[in-house]
Amino acid sequence: MQNTDDKQDLFATIAALTIHDVKNNLTQLANDAEARGDLASMKVALHASETLTGLLCFYRSETHHLDLQIDSHDPVEMLEDLVGNVPRSLREQSTLQIKLQTNDAPGIAFYDKTLIQMVLSNALQNALRFASSQIELGVRLTSNKIEFYIKDDGAGYPQSVLDDKDVNSPVSRAGTGLGLRLAQRVVGMHENAGQRGEIVLSNQNGALFQLFLP
Repeated sequence: MQNTDDKQDLFATIAALTIHDVKNNLTQLANDAEARGDLASMKVALHASETLTGLLCFYRSETHHLDLQIDSHDPVEMLEDLVGNVPRSLREQSTLQIKLQTNDAPGIAFYDKTLIQMVLSNALQNALRFASSQIELGVRLTSNKIEFYIKDDGAGYPQSVLDDKDVNSPVSRAGTGLGLRLAQRVVGMHENAGQRGEIVLSNQNGALFQLFLP
């Protein structure tokens, strides 16, 4: 007979697999909705898929299964992939421009691509919901750190979000999506020479999301 801990571990594993399966189904629904021109349904499905991605990662984090896979990567290529994953219908909107700023980008960087891309993807989805006409993604070296940033020209983060230092606060201005607690944990696990990664939120003629890696 299984003990309580074994049953809990089994349930947690099944729950994680279910979340992953539902997330993939939502992504497929988003693609189908875009194909038939139902942009409202597409956005809802994409947002739900991003939320489940965050939940799955949080589960791994809480159960100590969130192990970093540090390797060398091209940061510019990762940003290009992020933009390429934005639904075509959104990229082709005449009222919305997505710009890449990579002139000062390093040629190579060391980080867990899956986790960092997940955090940046959530920040980009947030910008897509609130931008008025323009989003800028960039990567550069800042004070011996690699800085990824996503900036939009929307109304910016509410002051309550900027003032709230609680790590449980959400990254999203809508109060949903990947929590800042998890995002900070993922980024903070990247450590080098006694320095840890961090996320900084601010307003500069719109919302500015900055992710720094040592």
